Amino acid sequence: MAIGTLFALIATVTLPLAAFVAIVSRWDHARYKRRLILVTALLGAGAFIPMRLAMTVIERWTGLLPFGEGGGAAAYIYAILVAAPLAQGLKVAAMAPMVRRRKVEAPIDGVVYAGAAAMGFVSAQNASFLAGHNPLSLDALRAILAVPAHLFFAAAWGHALGREGGKTIAGTRFNMAWLAAALFNGVYDHIVFAQPAAALVAAVPMLGTIGVLALWAARDLLRRGELAKGARRRRILPPIPPPTLRNMRDALRRAERPLVLSWILFGGLVTLGVMIAAVVIAVLIGHRIGLDFAAVDRRDADAAATGPLVLLGGATLTAFPVAGWLLARASRAQSVMEVALSALIAILGTLVLLGLAAPVAVVFAIAFAPIAFGLACVGAWLGIGK
Repeated sequence: MAIGTLFALIATVTLPLAAFVAIVSRWDHARYKRRLILVTALLGAGAFIPMRLAMTVIERWTGLLPFGEGGGAAAYIYAILVAAPLAQGLKVAAMAPMVRRRKVEAPIDGVVYAGAAAMGFVSAQNASFLAGHNPLSLDALRAILAVPAHLFFAAAWGHALGREGGKTIAGTRFNMAWLAAALFNGVYDHIVFAQPAAALVAAVPMLGTIGVLALWAARDLLRRGELAKGARRRRILPPIPPPTLRNMRDALRRAERPLVLSWILFGGLVTLGVMIAAVVIAVLIGHRIGLDFAAVDRRDADAAATGPLVLLGGATLTAFPVAGWLLARASRAQSVMEVALSALIAILGTLVLLGLAAPVAVVFAIAFAPIAFGLACVGAWLGIGK
């Protein structure tokens, strides 16, 4: 048992960090010295110490549990609006020495050092988490699932910092990226660490989206020549078919005719209608195949709840590209902007309704909102000018 526990700890805590350092340091030995990457990672790990001390004081004072366990509005506010911003701020502090040493001169530099700080931080967080749990249980999977999200969200504001010049930790791009990272990383950690095992299926589409965005961003860096030629030769990054991020940005910016407010409002109603229809169809199919939808509300019915969650979540997400395509075709739009705004209206309306009915569902809705928005834009992109 001791050997198995040690192996599990190494696999979940040490290996991800070691793999990150090994891959990044091979990109360009002259630019990214392993020593600097390790120092930043150690600073990230050290940044978890004041985080844990502060959270311990807050949790003892308020009676709240880590990651918003137990549910309730206070728990969600604590996990997403208090703990998550503090964690993201400490990651920024961990990579600040690289900024002061003028090591962040390009977006890829910000990605590397912010990623190193995040890997150190999440490794320390996972070690702390597994110290109070069984490393040979599902908790090890929870720890592993946390790693790519922490890396991606830190890399996002690191990339923005590099775009701003990297001389100071400021700028509109950085501020927006940091706020988004704090929000969505907090939501993701709550789903991974605080929700029942059945809710872990929600991490799959989120990780898929993170992977696609990361590959798109990496391809953009390769195109700009910011990654070393050796990385291109080793083909770390597979080719990605269109649409690219540039295609989507061009589609959002292109407006050969003014935006029509009536189409935007009508599109929001259409999107909500398609969502409702998709959920109704999913429920009918679920009853036909014998799924127990009541199991979703039972915390002790993880296995039974997985099927209904997957079916309902898949139906809801499918509604967005369908609605986007229908709206683009109906309005004969030459830009996805109207459909994008319609999707935002539908998402905000859904969040309000879920907040009134089931606060815990708001957490999942926030997590899936960027995915739904992206799917709506893709559906519109496929429908414009056809």
